[in-house]
Amino acid sequence: MSRTWEFTRPRSIVLKLFETMAYITISNTQNLTYLCMILSMYMNAGLISVIYPIAVFGYALIEETRPRKEFWNFIRSYTTGLLFFKFIVNLSILGPIMDSNIFIFLQGYLKIGIFDYEDLWSLVLYMTPEILILVFSMLNELQLKLIGLYY
Repeated sequence: MSRTWEFTRPRSIVLKLFETMAYITISNTQNLTYLCMILSMYMNAGLISVIYPIAVFGYALIEETRPRKEFWNFIRSYTTGLLFFKFIVNLSILGPIMDSNIFIFLQGYLKIGIFDYEDLWSLVLYMTPEILILVFSMLNELQLKLIGLYY
């Protein structure tokens, strides 16, 4: 009876609820990654982000069980490269290139999806979807390895 009494105390129940919420979040990392991919296309609409909706709706959701590890490796590599490119573009050295007529023409007609932000807050919001894609895809990989379904 003492173990039952300890388990049913409010502190223990609240801790178990937090633990359950963490398990729910970790088990849905695949869906959260898909959501972040769509969010990336919504926030950074352009040619560089069109890969994400094609990957989600054209491949990932069509798979019978779940995408293979090669899909997640491609998404992780592409997102890392994209974040690196976005960071390089936002350096002050490339400011004159971003203000050139050629870049403005390309951005106006092709909608590349590359923007040069002056303040840090806008830059963080600009890169947040890709950072979340990386975080959730890595959590998904860890979860699949822990339950033995990573192949």
